[in-house]
Amino acid sequence: MIRRRTVRRRGAFFCTVALSMAAALPLLPVPAGAQQSDRAREFGKKVRCMCGGCNDTASTCFHVGGAFSGPCETAKATLKTIDQRLLKGDSEDLILQSFVQQYGPIVYVEPPHSGFGQIAWAMPVVYLVVGSGLVALIISRWRKRPIHAMPVASGVSAEMIARARQRVARETED
Repeated sequence: MIRRRTVRRRGAFFCTVALSMAAALPLLPVPAGAQQSDRAREFGKKVRCMCGGCNDTASTCFHVGGAFSGPCETAKATLKTIDQRLLKGDSEDLILQSFVQQYGPIVYVEPPHSGFGQIAWAMPVVYLVVGSGLVALIISRWRKRPIHAMPVASGVSAEMIARARQRVARETED
């Protein structure tokens, strides 16, 4: 009995220590090279990481396991470039266009709201309307379809069916 209490107290103590350490992690200082402005991190969510190992944004690229765990070098370089260009006074559109010139339109996380990109934004609505129309058409056809009586097998008379139903009713009565 005493051992169980001791084990529980120790477990509670270690859980408390672990939770307090986890809560203190955001308060730890970040190395100077890894700091990016909040604006650069927000803008990094609009640009795809071009490392080729993931499909994440430059701000959310995290490779778990292996030799490292965290943003890859490509994502770090992209965020550093964005931060430098923002500090220089370049607009976000100009920075985005430079990435598009360097990597092509694949750098967009979401398609632009102009030109060919409008088709990508309109397709979910088109799919919803067409799908709903198709479901309504199928349901209306099912409702209009006549109900056919079950065909009676050859050699089975109506009298035999009636006797079978009576027998089933008798056997299933409780």
